[in-house]
Amino acid sequence: MTTTLKSLQDILVKKYSLPAEKITPEASLESLGLDSLDLVETLFEVEDEFHIRVPQDGSVNLKITTVQDIVDIVNRLVALQRPVQLADGHTL
Repeated sequence: MTTTLKSLQDILVKKYSLPAEKITPEASLESLGLDSLDLVETLFEVEDEFHIRVPQDGSVNLKITTVQDIVDIVNRLVALQRPVQLADGHTL
């Protein structure tokens, strides 16, 4: 199973020709040469890849400074979209 980090690495390698070994969880977007426009474009790619919607109010973008920040947001949004299995067998 592909991890969120690996999928994000693939997106950044393909879109920006970044070396995969530089795309570590602690790498800042700035150190990767990515600016705020690149972040927005990356989030669009992430939405398509993970079938999620990243809030567009701007508050999310302000909190993203590292690769791990993107991974955390993706994981949280994916988890929110998973159906919940109830004890009686029904799904929410």
